Amino acid sequence: MAELVLRLYIAGNSAGSRRAEQNLHDLRTLLNEAWHIEIIDVMRRPELAEQARIIATPTLSYEHSGRPRRIVGDLSDKKRILEFLGIETGDDP
Repeated sequence: MAELVLRLYIAGNSAGSRRAEQNLHDLRTLLNEAWHIEIIDVMRRPELAEQARIIATPTLSYEHSGRPRRIVGDLSDKKRILEFLGIETGDDP
């Protein structure tokens, strides 16, 4: 099975960045598999944002070989984010 990677691109220590980080932490508790999560501060590592073509923050990137996906925002609507990313939590019937 391929490694499942979520990357959160943030910009410094702004309120939006902190909120997105906390929401991602909360989201991780819903996942039923081992996920690799990276948080990338584009202020410190702008080259990574450029390579990934990130134009807004916070952006959550689901690095999936078949269909990578991205969502921009503070990640507050967890159910919608999981559906958008196509992630099943094990809570589904």
